[in-house]
Amino acid sequence: MSTAEWCPTPSDPPSKDACQTQSTVNVNYLCENGWQPLLITGFFRDLLTRQWSDPTNIVSPEMKQYVWSENKTSGILIESVYRYRSDLVEKRPAIMIKRNSFKNMQTGFGGQIFGAGAAAYENEKGAISRHTTLFVGSHTFFCIHGTGASTEILASEVMAHLIACIHPIRQHLGLRQFSVTEVGAIQEIEEASENYVIPITVGWGYEHTWQLRLESLPLQDVSITGILGAETADEGISLRTSYQGP
Repeated sequence: MSTAEWCPTPSDPPSKDACQTQSTVNVNYLCENGWQPLLITGFFRDLLTRQWSDPTNIVSPEMKQYVWSENKTSGILIESVYRYRSDLVEKRPAIMIKRNSFKNMQTGFGGQIFGAGAAAYENEKGAISRHTTLFVGSHTFFCIHGTGASTEILASEVMAHLIACIHPIRQHLGLRQFSVTEVGAIQEIEEASENYVIPITVGWGYEHTWQLRLESLPLQDVSITGILGAETADEGISLRTSYQGP
């Protein structure tokens, strides 16, 4: 059986959105300060609240009634796990966001960017060095609802939205990695009565760069003409190092 046989045909074709990019992140701040795990948590929450604040963004008809809002009467709770409220979760569906562990992966040759800044600091060769490293980690989205079937539908809605955002997030927000890596098995929540949860794990990676500036230039030439009693530099000894900076 093909999907055309059981998928309803819409009466009115959907209208196309205007060609534009809607960013939920201050890109200028990211360019200046770079990513941080807490910023990624906030970005994920902002991404989901924007999705669930308008029923037209929801694909599943069963989920369109759960519209997100800032007040306590919100149809769905979207928060980080350290703002978990069992009294609210038991009354409505919820998406709880948790940062998992992340690790540092060294890149390049000892994490140093060679040749960077040579033109900008022509007279200070070797005084400024640039370095880089890659942080790789993940977040888990806990999709919570009152029944097993509704939890499956909620998790599918969240997963589909995250997958649809993979390309624009990588392209516009400078994340080296971003992908849905795993959707866990459905489980019953012990702390809440008649609630189920499905975890969705999203992996990410971002580059962290910084520069170091020496307080004084590296020593490259030492003349000991006067110490040896020579009258001219040609008669003395000059000690040189081969260091010429990065």
